[in-house]
Amino acid sequence: MNDRLAESQKYWDGFAATDPLWAVLAFPDKSDGRWTVSEFMKTGEREIALLFHRFAELQLTVSAGQGLDFGCGVGRLTQALARRMRRVVGADISPVMIDVARKLNRYPDRADYVCTAETGLDTMPPRSFQCIYSNIVLQHVPSDISVVCLNEFFRLLAPEGLLVFQLPSHRQEQVEDEIKAMPDDAYSASIDLAGPVPASVAAGSELALTFNVRNTSTHEWRQPQVGPLALGNHWLDEHGELMVTQDDGRAPLLQIVPPALAWPVLVKLRAPAVAGRYVAEIDLVHEGITWFAHKGSNTLRFAIEVTSGSAPIEAPASAMQEYPIPQYPEAAVPRPAVRPSATPTKADFPMNGVHRERVMEIIRAHGGRLAYLEEDRRAGPEWVSYRYFVVGRSWRP
Repeated sequence: MNDRLAESQKYWDGFAATDPLWAVLAFPDKSDGRWTVSEFMKTGEREIALLFHRFAELQLTVSAGQGLDFGCGVGRLTQALARRMRRVVGADISPVMIDVARKLNRYPDRADYVCTAETGLDTMPPRSFQCIYSNIVLQHVPSDISVVCLNEFFRLLAPEGLLVFQLPSHRQEQVEDEIKAMPDDAYSASIDLAGPVPASVAAGSELALTFNVRNTSTHEWRQPQVGPLALGNHWLDEHGELMVTQDDGRAPLLQIVPPALAWPVLVKLRAPAVAGRYVAEIDLVHEGITWFAHKGSNTLRFAIEVTSGSAPIEAPASAMQEYPIPQYPEAAVPRPAVRPSATPTKADFPMNGVHRERVMEIIRAHGGRLAYLEEDRRAGPEWVSYRYFVVGRSWRP
């Protein structure tokens, strides 16, 4: 493993010494030094702002204590986390990347950088981070080393801390894109609330709720073969008889759902525009084919009071908040030789994955709770990839 880590370090050092910003965000129009530091760092602020907004939507509490940005590169996300947490550590295998990150660091009192080729994660004290984040990093790491990293994350995660990481699962199958019905007995699911529902909301307001969905059939739901599947809802009158709104929120399901798989799904609902008492009915839908209830599957129902006030009685998740970014020195970043007429460099980075089931085994082994699983497209169309939102176990001696 040490030899492969040394090879990986050398590989990324090569990019870090010539075009480090593009090595992190390999947009085709930004190769060969076309990123400016300010616009590059702005993408980090936007990403972390969206991350914390998602925390609020999922009703996940993140402490303002210490955070870890694993695979930090030049500190794009570390700096944004430092604007929100008391202390952040950025870790990367490339000493050249770390050197640039330190030159760009605008928060020396809150942001530190370590090179994992020199100081591994195993030297850090256990349960020391309230938030650990890794994005578009593990996909470039050999699968067995990713497993080691995941185990280390759980060792470092504080009790009830939040761990969010993106990781491909497996290569996508090449199939025809079409919509066709599944067998009738495949339309069987259970849906449960994953958290509390507000007693009342304002008319026309939006509320985000998370549901636990399980495939209770003996069939695998495969969207590449049968077309899109989603979680959706209807609004019924207070007696649960007349349908007031036929289609409201929608949240796509995982591309492939084997029998018995259960996972959380976040969906945004829009309250009816007229005040009154209503029943929300939650169901799965095979777009263009049928609602699962029409095939005999059970739905989930709950009552909610819609008020005529301008704001919900129980406040919704906070709006996304972006912070201003400071001035970063352009001269701190190595630049490639100018090639004005050259064809943009093509990203050809190594891509690896750890199957979702293996990842879930690791989460369970460490007592973690999967709070949310979202499909991810950062690994490209050839891969089935996910972003995992995990809550760490409560501490036990």
